[in-house]
Amino acid sequence: MTWEDFTDQYSGDGHIRLAAYSTKPADRDMIDCQATLAVADDLFSLRATATGPVGAMTSILHDIGAPVAIVELRQRKTDDAFATYLLCEHNGTRRWAYGTGTTGDDANVNALVAGANRLHEPR
Repeated sequence: MTWEDFTDQYSGDGHIRLAAYSTKPADRDMIDCQATLAVADDLFSLRATATGPVGAMTSILHDIGAPVAIVELRQRKTDDAFATYLLCEHNGTRRWAYGTGTTGDDANVNALVAGANRLHEPR
């Protein structure tokens, strides 16, 4: 499998697309996450408070009907970015997903959205 085939398979565009997300500190060592997601032709702006971006994005994905459980997380630093590999699960089905970003949190969130796409493909 070529690298292009790999990225198309595990991080390619899906029906759930992350348009934007941001975080800011919240009370009790939590973060407040604001995310804009495009689901098919609909645009959603959602917010969640959690211990970190992965927890917040997991909550947001649940809110749009695309729940994902993270079974395994692996992350690598490259020269200029981070790469995250997630083994995601929903209803007993597991799929690997991949995401990159300029920070580890960005790579995690991108991989989580890719995982939601892989587990919740439109029928």
